[in-house]
Order: sequence, then C-alpha cells, then structure tokens
Amino acid sequence: MQNYTLDEKIAQLFIVSFAHTKLTKEDIREFKKHKFSNFVYFARNLSDYKSVAELSNSLQEIAKENCNIPAFITIDQEGGMVARVYSGATHFPTNMAITASKNVDKVYEMGKMVGEELLLMGINFNLAPVLDVNNNPHNPVIGIRAYSDKPEQVAKMGVDYINGLQSAGVLAIAKHFPGHGDVSVDSHLALPVIDYPMERLEKVELLPFKAAIKADVSSIMSAHVVFPAVDDSGLPATLSPKILTEFLRGSLNFNGLIMTDGMKMEAINTYYGVERGAVLAIKAGADLLCMTGSHQDNHLAFEAVKKAVAEGEIPPSRIDDAFQRIVRFKEQYNLNFDHTPFEQLVEMYPEHEVLADKISRESITLVRDPQGFLPLGKEKILAISTLPIRANLAENSTVVLESFAEVLGKNLCADYREIEVDVSNEIIEEIVNSAREYEKIVVATYNAILNSQQALLVEKLTEAGAKVIVVALRLPYDCKVISKTATYIAAFEYTKRSIYNVCRCLTGEIPFMGVMPVSDYE
Repeated sequence: MQNYTLDEKIAQLFIVSFAHTKLTKEDIREFKKHKFSNFVYFARNLSDYKSVAELSNSLQEIAKENCNIPAFITIDQEGGMVARVYSGATHFPTNMAITASKNVDKVYEMGKMVGEELLLMGINFNLAPVLDVNNNPHNPVIGIRAYSDKPEQVAKMGVDYINGLQSAGVLAIAKHFPGHGDVSVDSHLALPVIDYPMERLEKVELLPFKAAIKADVSSIMSAHVVFPAVDDSGLPATLSPKILTEFLRGSLNFNGLIMTDGMKMEAINTYYGVERGAVLAIKAGADLLCMTGSHQDNHLAFEAVKKAVAEGEIPPSRIDDAFQRIVRFKEQYNLNFDHTPFEQLVEMYPEHEVLADKISRESITLVRDPQGFLPLGKEKILAISTLPIRANLAENSTVVLESFAEVLGKNLCADYREIEVDVSNEIIEEIVNSAREYEKIVVATYNAILNSQQALLVEKLTEAGAKVIVVALRLPYDCKVISKTATYIAAFEYTKRSIYNVCRCLTGEIPFMGVMPVSDYE
C-alpha cells in the first residue's frame, strides 16, 4: 500500500470511457494525467475483433506506464441489442430468448464461450448478467434483458452464466442491485423508486443476487433506484451507505467488488451531478465508478473525490479498502498486460455460432393462431414494421440492419412498409384503407405495450376484416394490448438472426419451438 500515492489509489477506483475506435492524443494525455487505468468499451470504440485486441493492448500499455497494475477492460456484452462487439464475435440472443428456447442447460456453456471470445480481444470484465426479475410489463429498460419474471429461474440461469464466464477467466457482474425489474421509468432518464416492503424484496428482487453471492460472483453493480424499505433517506442504491455497506456488505456478506451503474445516467447526473455523485458513491461503499461521460467529467469527479479525502469527508481507509479489493481481484484473475493472440478467435467462432443459432431458432414462440393464418404461402401479403431503432439508452445506436418488413417482403416477394414506432393516425388510416388488397398482413410490433399507436393499427386492421399476424420483435408483453383475433408470435429481439428465423417459422420451413418465458402476458 505504501508504494502507491493517494492519486494512484483513487485512479484505480475509476473506470473511464472514450469516444473513438483509436486512442487520440487527448485520450492518452487525460488517462496519464490522473493515471486512469480501467476502461469501459462501448460500440463507438469497436469495429472488428482485430482492432479491439489492438486497442486493448494499447490500454494495457497505458496502465503499465501509469501504475504497473493491469487494467480492467470492461464491456456490456449481454446479448441482443445490448452487445458492443458484433463483427467477428458471436452475437448471442437476449436472456429472455434463451429462456424461451428452453436451452436453460446451455447457459453455462454460453457464458464460457462469451468469456473465451472476450479474453482473446483483451477484455477481462463483462458487465453481465442481468439478474433483474422483470415483473413489470411496462419496464422500459430491462424487459428482454432479463431471463424471466420468475425469481428462481433468474437465479438459476444467472448463476450458470456467472460460473461459465468466470471459468473462462473473465469477471462477471450481477446487475442491477437490489433489482431494476419492477420500474416503469428508465434510470438513464429519471430516478425510479421501488416501494415494496422488505418481505417482498426478499422473495423477488433479492433472491437472484443472494444466489450470485453464494456462487462467488466477482462483482455486483448498483442500481440508480430508490428502495425506501432498505433506506428511507431517498438516496438511490448507488449512493446509499445503508444499501451498499450495511446491507450488501454487512447483511448479505458480499466480499466482491461493488461497481456503480453509469454515473452519467440522469438518475445521478440530474439529481446529484457527476462530481457529487462520485463522492457519495465511494462514501456509500462503491469500489468502482463507471464513468461514461467526457474527460472533463472524469477530471472533475477525480478532483472532487480527492478533495473529499483531504477534507475528511471520505476516510483514507475507504480508499485503501477499495484499492486493495481491486488489486486482489486483478491478482485472483491473473490479469496481465498481454493476452492470447486474437487469431484463435477465428478457430472457435463456428462452434459458438452453432449454439447462438440454436437458441435463436428455438426461441421463436407461437402464442396463438386462433384462425389458422399460418403458415404463409403464395398469398398476396403486406409486411409492416418499424425500423430497428434503439429502444433505450442501454442499447447501441450503431447497429445497422434491414427492417423486418423489408426482409420478409424480399423473402416472400411481398409488399412491405416501414412505419414509425409512434405511427400516426393518418398512416394508420392509409394502411387500413389499403388492407383489402391483401390476403394477409404481417405487422411486426416494437414495444407496442409502451407505444399504443402500434396496437391501434392492429385493432383497426382486424376491425376491417384483415387477416393479421403480429410478430412482437421485442417485449412479449405486446400480447396484452393486441386483438385476440390476431395471430401472435413473440421473437424477443430485433436482430438479423432473429428476423431470419422468424421468417423461416412464418413460412413453415422450421417449426415454432419457443415457450413464453413470462407469465403476465395476456
């Protein structure tokens, strides 16, 4: 401990981001100025796996020069649209798709595969899995990122993923503690409150996290959510000593790393600011601050923490405690400044793709077909869908692919039309007026339960006598607002692989094999 300065110790508590696929002179200057030596990747930083590996090498060189302690290089590689590496790495389906596919026995294997791929790119810390129990159909930020709405199932699958990932030598994180599944607002945009008594939290939200702690998960990520039953001060979990230190460390006996969710998210930024938020999070018991803003944000937060230590607000022992824990986990996972050559990734890639394809293919779920509209044949068909837009700020905005309507239209030589998520009444009327030209109409919804105009489109089409087949490309809960006369299919994600398999199911090329992974869908 005596070999490191206070600045070097504080710097180890920061995980910082940057803006480009290559380090700029400004990036290098800022990282060296404060000796920042832990990093988080976003899609904006990544292109192909070769460049990712080279970037990881560059960051480890900076860490070596800064303090001679290997860097945590972290990433959100959950699956579905919350995945940062697409080119040259296996793009696994969402957690909810895995549950729907009944491949629960493959979660350990999948976690191990993800870990192997990340490590070959120099990434040693995956910010997954999501252990939130998604029991609120209107949740705008978790949804299909969760395994299920059943706590026991979330716990079992989450632990399997953790064990698989960590067996590959990559740290896992259980998020978002104490639970983000029953909110109706996005913490990227506001500060949610989960106001349930402790008895309910123990049975639902906390159960998967307790299982993860028992399984020796490396890290737990705090939620920017207020839990009055644990802390009635109004502080979100990320800033709450009662939640992070007294409850998580004390009552639940968690000895791993505590990391914050992104400190630039509005649940923190709007109400506390990044600087004050950083001080409060460390005081509360966080070991790692996930800094997702600018270099200036990082600088101001660093200086605020340093000042808080100098003025006695943060005891030096709190910095030492976090620093020692960080170094201990870097030693435990044998992190170093080099990694296995990325060329090996090409060799393992086909095997991993086979499992990803199997999960996707078997996840497509036929919920109902009351009038026998399936399979599609050589009828005159109209395909309608939104574009594959970013549904929340946890997802990528750089994923480019054809719309579902375009792909289905090309495959069936059918007409297709792309609509806005909040489709206007004028467009609805126009589509309904043209409905009689078609024998069947396929409408792909995208969170219709949160965007009522899509449900209105389906309702108006069925009222006009159209034979409507609905494909929910994201939340399975769209079923709750869709006409019971329409055929309904759940796909759980809007990705290239999922679109392809939905089209095959619609035409009868492959059977529907999925089961609904949630109970509250009708």
